[in-house]
Amino acid sequence: MDKLTHDKAEFCVAAISEFAKRYGLSDAQAFCYLDRFEGIHLINEHYNIVHTLSFGDVVDALSLYCRRKGGHLS
Repeated sequence: MDKLTHDKAEFCVAAISEFAKRYGLSDAQAFCYLDRFEGIHLINEHYNIVHTLSFGDVVDALSLYCRRKGGHLS
């Protein structure tokens, strides 16, 4: 695994964990939600930008993005 892939994976795991904490979900539930509503794709495609944000901002962005894709967490 190259360094960029490793960094993306680590960041994605951390973002999923923070998302789970915010919404009172297990990490597995958060992953399933983010995968279903394309939040994982957002992190992967825009890693160069999102990894510079605070995790609070990342969770906010994921929440909005997934809501636009049909997700309904509040």
